[in-house]
Amino acid sequence: MTQTLHFIEGSDWKDAVIALLDSRSPYRPWRYGFGEARSGDTVAIVLNTDPPSVLTALGRIGADGRPDTALVNWPMSPPGLIDLATLAMIGDFDEDPRTSWQLRGNDAIAMEQSLTECAYRHGESELCGHSSVVAARILLHSEGGVHRVRRQHRLTATNARDRVHIHTVDARSRQLPVPLIRTERRPSYQFGGSPESWQHPESPTDTPGVLCLRCRQHMRDEDCTSLVDFRFARHPRCPRCRAGRTQKAVYGDLAHPVSQPWLDRRGCVRSDDHAWTCSACGLQWW
Repeated sequence: MTQTLHFIEGSDWKDAVIALLDSRSPYRPWRYGFGEARSGDTVAIVLNTDPPSVLTALGRIGADGRPDTALVNWPMSPPGLIDLATLAMIGDFDEDPRTSWQLRGNDAIAMEQSLTECAYRHGESELCGHSSVVAARILLHSEGGVHRVRRQHRLTATNARDRVHIHTVDARSRQLPVPLIRTERRPSYQFGGSPESWQHPESPTDTPGVLCLRCRQHMRDEDCTSLVDFRFARHPRCPRCRAGRTQKAVYGDLAHPVSQPWLDRRGCVRSDDHAWTCSACGLQWW
């Protein structure tokens, strides 16, 4: 555990996230205090979202002693964002821990432990909503799209902030519980057989994601408000049922924090299986 923890604040949260995703970005939105910084000190990254949020992944100051060039130990899964007020309660801080720009001794250890505890406490529900905190999380967590962003959106360009559009969605509504008590006086097998679609999970109507300006314009031209519908429209229709819910087979990392129902993730070993799967009727074809 460190004995000194420095706070570095991104004056513009979108510029800060882009700079975190690609170190070659020209954006340098960082603000930090003028206290003494040594090599190996810990750095906590604060974004000026509403409300302010803190990256759960910590950085370490290098040999140059500059907090704004600290090396972030990027985890296997994208780091989370926790709002500063919640973090202060978890760490039992009486006031805003950013006040002095530095924490020392037990306070620094408590902050590092609190961020470590929150590192893996994030799920898809935290990516729903329309606040700037949610938008920053979507941009951080869209690793499946981050590589496309790097190729198409050019995070190294000076206008990268304007070329990246973050698609947000409403919070998921809770499903009604299934009644456990039936009033009908007949055995359950007489209610009819199970529908054939029971084995095909229902896909969400919309999902958060990151779009380039070109795709954003295509969505507007097609009067499409759902990212799920937009992505499915890029795939061929099912030749049997003609449904526009065809999944594309992909191989590689199965873990992804955001639901992508237009993809059929099949593990790391590539096989000669069918390339397309209809999520409506289950047909598979090349």
